[in-house]
Amino acid sequence: AVTSAMAAPAFAQNSVTLYGIVDLGISYVNNTSGHAQWQEQSGILQGSRFGLKGAEDLGGGTKAIFQLENGFNAANGKLAQHSRMFGRQAYVGLTNDQFGTLTLGRQYDPVVDMVQSTTFNGQWGAFFSHPADIDNTDNGFRINNAVKYVSPKFAGLQAEAMYAFGGVAGQFGQNSTIGGALSYSAGPLYVSAGYFYARNPGVQFDDGNFNANQAPAAVNPTTGIWGLVGMPRNMQVASLGATYTMGPALFGANFSDVRFDDANGVSGNKVRFDSAELWGQYSLTPATTLGAGYTYTFGKVNATGQKPKYGQVNLVADYRLSKRTDVYAMGVYQHAMSGGVTADIYAAEFSGASTTKNQVAARVGIRHKF
Repeated sequence: AVTSAMAAPAFAQNSVTLYGIVDLGISYVNNTSGHAQWQEQSGILQGSRFGLKGAEDLGGGTKAIFQLENGFNAANGKLAQHSRMFGRQAYVGLTNDQFGTLTLGRQYDPVVDMVQSTTFNGQWGAFFSHPADIDNTDNGFRINNAVKYVSPKFAGLQAEAMYAFGGVAGQFGQNSTIGGALSYSAGPLYVSAGYFYARNPGVQFDDGNFNANQAPAAVNPTTGIWGLVGMPRNMQVASLGATYTMGPALFGANFSDVRFDDANGVSGNKVRFDSAELWGQYSLTPATTLGAGYTYTFGKVNATGQKPKYGQVNLVADYRLSKRTDVYAMGVYQHAMSGGVTADIYAAEFSGASTTKNQVAARVGIRHKF
């Protein structure tokens, strides 16, 4: 018995991988809540993290799997994701090459899993999200209490489905989330589409985008896009996109439709935002990559009749010092075209939206993977 107890940790250690990313840089925004701002920011190109993941072969092609992933702020050492120990991911499950993968825990939704890679922010980080990351393509929040199934690939096709339990006694659907996605890959082409629907998202997702919207609508201090949404009764996102590789070049296009019901606590107030994006990147050398993109976002707020519109230009340059370390520079310009709103590149990363119709953000940083 003593011998068995000593041998078990050695086996577990052999099946577990420690990994991580540290991303840190200096960011500038010309107008956030009326002032210019310089700051050292963590996790813009990719969220700073460390994690453990592992698999145990159960035989017959089946493995038990788990992943625990912590998010942290490299600038000050604080926990991210609303101070969660494993706020990025925490799940356990089973996988089989023939039957697919079933996991339970805190996870990404199917839109993020399958459609995010067709967005410029999916390739190059938070600054390039659709304005204020209104559609969560930057995965500002994850899904708690989720059960997720991912199918094997059949002739390039793959499917994913998810249900998250709300945990409210006597109300099975309260605070719950459902989602699904499909993807197809064939050589240089990748195409995907996804959907998710969340009840009471401001209650479910107390991190990320909704963290700034916890105050009641009447006293909600949030400016910009999320100030139009507040604490809605539900949120639904439908998104589709594609990428195509041509030698050293990669091109992408995507479209998302996000809708909120009873926004800002007003019964019947529907808020909708649609975003269309085109982007591309080109590897000048094996070490140097340049990228650019444009996003057009338009919305409608039923309660006020507002029809906000935003145009956003994205630029990035990346240089790999090694396989695990790179340095980069990025810039964003956004113009609020109409609708009585101000520019809002990504207020969650700064001190608020711009006080004018224009906003510029720039950053230089370094990323290391281990």
